[in-house]
Amino acid sequence: MNKTLLVTSLVVVGVALAGASAMLVADRQIDAALAQLQDSAAASSILIAVSDDQSSFIERHLVLTASVEQADQRVTLVIDNNIQKRPWGARIEHRLHFDASLLTWVDDAQNQALLRTLLIDQDVMTGTTKISLTGDYQSDWLGIGIEEQIEQATVRMSPLRLAITGDPSGKFSMTGSWPGATVTVNEPEQVAMVMRPLSFQSEGRYIGGSVFVGEQSTSGDGMSFDLTSELAQVHYQVGAYSIQSNSQVTDERLAMDLSFQVDQVSLDDGEAPVDIKDILLALSMTGSSVQNLQSLSQNLNAMQISGEASPALMEDINVFLRTGFVFAVSQLQATLDGQAIALQASFEMPENAVADVNNPFSMLSLVSSLKADAHLELAGGLSESTLLAEPFNNLMMTGVLVENGADYQVDFKLADGSALLNGEPLPLPF
Repeated sequence: MNKTLLVTSLVVVGVALAGASAMLVADRQIDAALAQLQDSAAASSILIAVSDDQSSFIERHLVLTASVEQADQRVTLVIDNNIQKRPWGARIEHRLHFDASLLTWVDDAQNQALLRTLLIDQDVMTGTTKISLTGDYQSDWLGIGIEEQIEQATVRMSPLRLAITGDPSGKFSMTGSWPGATVTVNEPEQVAMVMRPLSFQSEGRYIGGSVFVGEQSTSGDGMSFDLTSELAQVHYQVGAYSIQSNSQVTDERLAMDLSFQVDQVSLDDGEAPVDIKDILLALSMTGSSVQNLQSLSQNLNAMQISGEASPALMEDINVFLRTGFVFAVSQLQATLDGQAIALQASFEMPENAVADVNNPFSMLSLVSSLKADAHLELAGGLSESTLLAEPFNNLMMTGVLVENGADYQVDFKLADGSALLNGEPLPLPF
């Protein structure tokens, strides 16, 4: 796993651990929750331990550590919780920071000093949680803010803000915002990277701590990257974007919709500029078992840490395939240099008792019941695009892409064990 992603994941785990302790007021409830968290985290190769625990009648100081190992290197996040216990509820002050094990992930002294300054000697995130007598909680978090001069580079990052509310039943609500960041470099090349503001929110509940049911959304103003050197000038930009998802459970089966919109993505390297606008991607998936997805999520997390697929993960995949599902690209559209692209597609795996990823031949008996279709439309002007001219010619020669008036299209259908490509029978290799 990428080290940056691993460190970020640990911070997310730290917030989750602190939030879990916020739901429990009595000492014995906290102890029971810790045991449960340690068991569940072990399945994902995250080791949770208590490094310090001092308690009195009205206060408790509880310090947890969350550690992961990769290639014989360990990195540990420290979650410090000061708990004030009262008859009407509790208040918890949280502090998250990394310990010195993070320094082993880099070799040079300069980067080690930077990591110590930014992530070890100061808190990555701080938070305050208030819990009512009934277990309802409200938690507010503030991330790290950075303004550093590193040789020829200047790094500025505004703090992330989070507000979380919930109750013991699993109901969950979160809002957050990040004002953005900038990185500028003056020598030997001029580089300017700007991450613009974004915001996000969630409203729903967690099932089994891993499957979220409800609505989630993220929106942002995009980003830009500029590089100027003696040899080249490069400009890359992502415009305003939004991501929305909605999921619900019926009869223990999950149904989920996801949409992604971007105003513009452009790249100009001085030779072959690319400008993509009005990007819209809408996906949906139905039919999967919630219980299977919970187990699949845990075992996928374990594989990310260990780098190996366990037998339990392979069996989860088998159950996923046997349960059946319908996946659809409800809409994919964009314009490339002013020329339109549109795609719709779907795939249906029926419920069955034979699917086995360790035995590809087991899938042959399912061919007659598999269903799939895809329809792609491309504006005629795309055939002259520098980026797509060669792929266009290759697809036209193979018959995959055909003319449709002044435009082009691909039409594919699979049903009842036979396939059609642009209305013509397509031989199947099985």
